[in-house]
Amino acid sequence: MGVPGIAMNTGRMIPAISFGTGTSFFNRPDAVASHIQAAWDAGFTSYDTATIYGTEQGLGSGLKTLKVERKELFITTKTPDWSWDKESIEKSVRQSLEKLQLDYLDLVLIHTPAPRYDTMRRLGQLTEDEIKQLPDNMDAKVMDNARLQAWIGLQHCVQLGLVKDIGVSNYTVSHLQNLLKHEEVTIVPAVNQVEYNPYLVDRVIFDYCKEHKILVQAFAPLGHGKTLLEDKTMKKIAQKYNKTAAQIALRWAWQLGITTVTKTEKAERMKENLDYFDFNLTDDEMEEISSLNKNERRFGDPARFP
Repeated sequence: MGVPGIAMNTGRMIPAISFGTGTSFFNRPDAVASHIQAAWDAGFTSYDTATIYGTEQGLGSGLKTLKVERKELFITTKTPDWSWDKESIEKSVRQSLEKLQLDYLDLVLIHTPAPRYDTMRRLGQLTEDEIKQLPDNMDAKVMDNARLQAWIGLQHCVQLGLVKDIGVSNYTVSHLQNLLKHEEVTIVPAVNQVEYNPYLVDRVIFDYCKEHKILVQAFAPLGHGKTLLEDKTMKKIAQKYNKTAAQIALRWAWQLGITTVTKTEKAERMKENLDYFDFNLTDDEMEEISSLNKNERRFGDPARFP
């Protein structure tokens, strides 16, 4: 059985789960390239990367070795923290296409609602002088305009045929409201990729996105470390269905209409992460899992950016 998909607001389908190339894969393009065949063999057709991950080139190399038709793949990347106007967005998308060895992208997301200076310093991606040239991430008016200009850039990339669908990542309700109020916005984001799992149930963003037909995609859908996967409620439900706690977390997201991005370097775990489409959680179980919420974040609260 192949991985099912869900329709975005454009009518195009996005697979239920994507193979992620972030976190431990950061700046390890060769490691990513070497895992793509195993991911494909496990059943993954959707692959998620980002400019700041430093893995686009590796993913491109890995995809090339698959020798499958482009239409069989769904490829997502994200714009870098230093692109905040129409010209630099188009440039970054073209650079991503070159690294990925593709002639179009299925989905491109604005990676963050504001430039993350500390991330860029940690990864050594920009000099201090270059960081100073970026929009002030604590100035609401400046960032509102920067997000609009970046979005206009992505809309332009759709018109050019470089990208099929566009969306955002780590956007709060406030960020989305401020974006959608502008008359220059002619395309509603198809996706908002956010941190989401049973220990971080953000009903506010979930409800807003549902109301505006913006698909929620979860990164870190299995939580952090093994805490969530060792949770007694998760293990109890997993035992009932003869599944793992990870499969229960992924099934919970899928039944909410949330697609997920998972990352593993183990072939057996790749297969396990796709084996959750043959059972249904009850309404009570869904609610029981949602009630585990602890508002536990690992990647920082995007609401810190106005």
